[in-house]
Amino acid sequence: MSAIQEMRLALPAPSRIFTPAVSGILVLSVVGFLVYRFAPSFALGTLGLSAGGILRGRLWQFLTYPFLYGSLASLVFSGLVILFVGSAIERQWRAASLLGLWLVVSLSCGILWVLVNLLTGGSAVGTGAAACSYGFIAAMGLLYRGARLFVFFATVEAQYLALGLILVNVLLNLANPMMLIWIAGAPVAYLYVRSKWRHLRGRPGRMGPSGQSSRTRMVELD
Repeated sequence: MSAIQEMRLALPAPSRIFTPAVSGILVLSVVGFLVYRFAPSFALGTLGLSAGGILRGRLWQFLTYPFLYGSLASLVFSGLVILFVGSAIERQWRAASLLGLWLVVSLSCGILWVLVNLLTGGSAVGTGAAACSYGFIAAMGLLYRGARLFVFFATVEAQYLALGLILVNVLLNLANPMMLIWIAGAPVAYLYVRSKWRHLRGRPGRMGPSGQSSRTRMVELD
């Protein structure tokens, strides 16, 4: 029987998708959305990421900006990626490594955001976890490479799905180059996952970029 014939679709189990690190990130994201909504000046001036703020010593902005959302649509999009993709990664890596990925991506893209603003004289304020969302997508494509994912009544291999999503967003944001900084979270995550691969290979039952087990069954991101 082929791998396609062996696939089955299951409803997400809350205990599987609401993993500890993902749950914490989502709670902070909702709090950040509410702060932005009811105290926008404080949110942008104190918690959002800006070159001016960093020069004034507000280094905590590198940690707080991913949790601020100016629109419900942004919160929903990033939240869904974090919930389904992030929880799948956390089940492979556990909470500490997922948070490590989050910090590496958000700090790297945050530093790049500040440098670009300094070089161009810009004063844009960075908010949201777009960089981490793209990072999670790239990590999924590498960790589950070869596994077939069920998407809109069809199946596609994880690496092609991840690459397609990232390329589409690059094309959509060509008119707004600053947004490409967040998409840089994808290659940052790729490099981070590669650096962790040696540790993952030594864990029984864990899948990695070239794990044969990922090619023989359907992966459920639930």
